[in-house]
Amino acid sequence: MQTASIVAIKSHPQGRIAHWEGRTPIYDGNPIYDITLQLNNKNYVVRYESLTGYYPRAWSVGSKISVKRERGQFILYRGEEAVPAREVSTYDCVQANSPATASITPQVPCD
Repeated sequence: MQTASIVAIKSHPQGRIAHWEGRTPIYDGNPIYDITLQLNNKNYVVRYESLTGYYPRAWSVGSKISVKRERGQFILYRGEEAVPAREVSTYDCVQANSPATASITPQVPCD
């Protein structure tokens, strides 16, 4: 287990794009949060999923949290609770007005 710093949080309250109706994205309504972690002087963006919109207060910008890096994801610790958070890639976003062509993961709009 290692200690990482939270350097940024980006909320996606509408959730992921579930499907498209023409050029209009339809969202799944499950809030997600992209968290930028700094670990060993390198930044990683991970995605925390919340069906209720809950986001732990202890995971605020500037906080240090315990993490464990695994293949393609981090395990974030909140006390004794271990929460998986998948690493985000450039394929996880799509321009808001253009449907994705071939994605294996649900996407969010790019900024």
